[in-house]
Amino acid sequence: MSAHESRSSAGPRRRVLVTGATGYVGRHVVPHVFEQGFAVRALVRGGSNRSAVAEYTEDFHEGDVTDAASLAGACEGCCGVVHLVGVINEKQGSFDAIHIQGTRNVVAEAQRAGCEVFVYLSGLGARVDPNAGRYHQTKDAAERIVAESGMRAYNFPASVIFGPEDEFLNLFVGMARSMLNPPWPIMPAIAGGHSYLQPVWVEDVAEVLARALREDFPFPPASYELGGPQPLKVREIERIACRCARASRILVPIPMWKAKIIAFFMETFMSKPLLTLDQLKMLQEDGRCKMNMTEKILGRPARSLWDYACEQFGLGERRAVAVGAATYTDVVRPQERILWRPEPPKEEKAARKP
Repeated sequence: MSAHESRSSAGPRRRVLVTGATGYVGRHVVPHVFEQGFAVRALVRGGSNRSAVAEYTEDFHEGDVTDAASLAGACEGCCGVVHLVGVINEKQGSFDAIHIQGTRNVVAEAQRAGCEVFVYLSGLGARVDPNAGRYHQTKDAAERIVAESGMRAYNFPASVIFGPEDEFLNLFVGMARSMLNPPWPIMPAIAGGHSYLQPVWVEDVAEVLARALREDFPFPPASYELGGPQPLKVREIERIACRCARASRILVPIPMWKAKIIAFFMETFMSKPLLTLDQLKMLQEDGRCKMNMTEKILGRPARSLWDYACEQFGLGERRAVAVGAATYTDVVRPQERILWRPEPPKEEKAARKP
């Protein structure tokens, strides 16, 4: 028996439209929206695989955010919207068409239907800045459309999101496992891998978005950054991926000018490029949260990338593990805080020696 069938006796639920419901993040958001007491209407493209969310809804609206006519009636009878549709490179669609016009179309439909609350998943670093990447510029434009909608509007700029189906940690693990690597046990580290990111677990993000729909959500309409419990350098993330792949790799710095050449050819010749010039521009920025709200909203510790990696890839290690410049220790369960043990300064190490 499906979840929506088993709980139908609990009384009528207020309905929420989730765009991108069958996508990577959407498949995790839909169950959380349901658990918060709402009925879900999923915006999907025609012919898309709906099995991942079928347990939680039978209400599907076929449409495309870039086609305003196809959204007609999508928000009818809904009290709110969770808008998730986005792309990370323009091989998947134009940033302007999807992030800006797509958001404008969804907001217009929500306004027409009288929705009360609008929740938007944005990207950390979104801002008005001619030097910023187009991804960040268009995400900022979308945030402003949402903020000016007249609804109870929440923007959640999130750092890179990790989870079972991600194209982030899994990408690095795939690189570490590649059959091309054993004769030359190296992994590339763009500009030395010293850029910071603050990876956040997909389930934590999904829970935050779902909670924001509630009338008793304790935070006023605004923009709230979402990140994991620890900022990590890209080289540290790569070393975690090597542990997951059980592979020894030497991280070889790739100068930015070489990385740009690689990205150019990937964009030109690959239908799904692993690296783009826009992503390189974002990698040169500080990817740490200025005001991380994940744990404040959840009321509990957020899950770390290291704890997730240990469980997802069956590492099961409880001894101290050196990863880059830091040492991780005592793998614990997701609901508990991960113990982060940075290496002590050199002078402190020397003082400990007998």
